Amino acid sequence: MSKRKAVSIVLTRNPESPEVYLVERNPALKFFGGYFAFPGGTLDEEDHSAQIANAAVAQPDSLPFMAAAARELFEETGVLLARGDNMIEAGKRRHYRQQLLAGEIDFHEMLGRESLAIDARDFHFMGAVLTPEFAPVRYDTQFYWVQVPDGQMPEIVHGELVSGNYCHADAALVRWKRGEMIIVPPVIFMLREFAGHSVAAGTPAILKHTEDYSRGAIHQIYFTPGVQMVPLATGTLLPATHTNAYLVGESQLYLIDPAPSDPNEQQRFWNYLDKRLAEGCEFKAILLTHHHADHVGALQACVERYGLPILAHRNTAEKLGIMPTRYLEHGDELDLGESPDGQPDWQLKVYHTPGHASGHLAFQETRYGSVIAGDMISTLSTIVINPPDGHLAAYMESLRLLESVTTGTIYPSHGPAVRTGREVLRYFIKHRQEREQKLLATLTAEPQSTYELVRRVYNDVDPAIWSLAELSLQAGLIKLREEGKCAERGGGFVKRS
Repeated sequence: MSKRKAVSIVLTRNPESPEVYLVERNPALKFFGGYFAFPGGTLDEEDHSAQIANAAVAQPDSLPFMAAAARELFEETGVLLARGDNMIEAGKRRHYRQQLLAGEIDFHEMLGRESLAIDARDFHFMGAVLTPEFAPVRYDTQFYWVQVPDGQMPEIVHGELVSGNYCHADAALVRWKRGEMIIVPPVIFMLREFAGHSVAAGTPAILKHTEDYSRGAIHQIYFTPGVQMVPLATGTLLPATHTNAYLVGESQLYLIDPAPSDPNEQQRFWNYLDKRLAEGCEFKAILLTHHHADHVGALQACVERYGLPILAHRNTAEKLGIMPTRYLEHGDELDLGESPDGQPDWQLKVYHTPGHASGHLAFQETRYGSVIAGDMISTLSTIVINPPDGHLAAYMESLRLLESVTTGTIYPSHGPAVRTGREVLRYFIKHRQEREQKLLATLTAEPQSTYELVRRVYNDVDPAIWSLAELSLQAGLIKLREEGKCAERGGGFVKRS
């Protein structure tokens, strides 16, 4: 997985206040489109050679991040964080910004022309966060708070960003809990530290969080209120290396898919669960999406440690050889208590979604419509359908079911969540349909083995995964045979006219 260096800037008019500047990212962006975030971006080559005044007050490896922070802040908000004898007046700043966005000048060249310098004293380090290993691209991001210079006001130019506003941390969290705005996960835990305090007062706690993360502590990853993603290292199929467990609820939590089998990864998980218990939370039960090993590696140890009941579909229980406390069926609802914004009758709906596994379940919380999809989708690759327990026709019906009920964010077992859940499901439905049409077009009156077919039908994927693709190919052949569109003959498969 690739890593990119990035910077994020907490912009405030008064560090003794919890007020910060949040920007809304363009919904069309692939990375966190539609989310609110702090201004920021990735480091450019020019940032590594930028001159920084009073560099001695900062760590040497932080200087390029400060240069990037000043550049990104000016590009995204028009706020110029630099010092000199003669500051640029507003009209000239606006003109320079237009030139910069048009690629006619670079930021550090502009500073040189105006005899201005970035000053390390303006940047207050809050910590560094490396994206956990559930994402295809990981960002090594340094966070700084900075104070808006007197006489300057942020201004958003429509493009990568569509709006920006000052907002008290408390108010932003209220809006987030009401479902009125979505906020990138690292910003959530920072706003929680600012709320009721101030930017300056919350910084030490944020720094401790980030230091704990660097030592392996579980990240606080919330794409929507009440659903925490917990990526855990498992022996799953590549390109995935982790399986997402989930904690759903507020003070009373359901634990979905205790995944890791490695004792060290289990201990890391226990450390976090113990922390939640110490904070006053209560675990109600373990829920299983299905029986595959990369989803249940810590099941028995979790039951023994926390004394929790198991809730699963009957087929999943039979595959695991366990007797759960309760069998879950399609249409069941589990009580979540009050929603994060205090609404009553918050429920977790149960959907039976066979296809990947005969006992597969998906879950949907009723306040925000978020769906925990298990292995119905992956945001890293396509899902393997492995007969006989895997069944492609049933899988397609389950995808259509989820597509019909999904209104918000979808949470997969592998890869990051996506806010446009219905679009993701439609993409996978279309992808499977196109693959089936390609299989049909490849079949002829002459028998072909699955060995021959997979190389033609999956010629657009890495040959290293053809062995996995062959499983899904077999599932596709079974579906076509059930529909009378192909037949097995002469040691291979032929198209039926």
